[in-house]
Amino acid sequence: MNKRLLKNQIIGFVFVCIAGAIGHFVFRWSGENRIIALFFSVNESPWEHLKLLFFPLFAFTAFTAYRFRQDKFNVFFANCTAVYFGMWSILSYYYTFTYALGKQSEFINISSFFIGVLITFVIGYFLINNSIGRGMPNSFALMIFIITSLVFFLFTFKPPFVPLFQDPQTLTYSF
Repeated sequence: MNKRLLKNQIIGFVFVCIAGAIGHFVFRWSGENRIIALFFSVNESPWEHLKLLFFPLFAFTAFTAYRFRQDKFNVFFANCTAVYFGMWSILSYYYTFTYALGKQSEFINISSFFIGVLITFVIGYFLINNSIGRGMPNSFALMIFIITSLVFFLFTFKPPFVPLFQDPQTLTYSF
């Protein structure tokens, strides 16, 4: 077990949880600034809530890659892989329990985020610590992070008209 890496992952988990929780309100606090809308949730749709995990993790990944640059870990690859598992788990948890209960629940919304963050950091630690993906260039994973960011940007302003992008409170698709 790499204690330095484990400590880093615990700090990252706390950072992403706090940043994501605060990030939920930043768009409204900014007076609905369109630049802020790119990085923070603009409504209550499941899609917009994925930003609360993705962008803080992306920032923390850059920090971790810099911090562990001498170790030549596969940080971008590991966290790029992990964030997709985390986002998938948020959506799976949310939709499973929302449909099972037959209604929206704030507890489900909030807990799905924290469970997704936990899954992201557990998988990220495992992949980094075991050097899985070492053959996969970190630059390719960084490119996937950037492309995913661009998809978030696009769908913030031009969301598809499918339930994933619909705000369940207002039944709208954008802000």
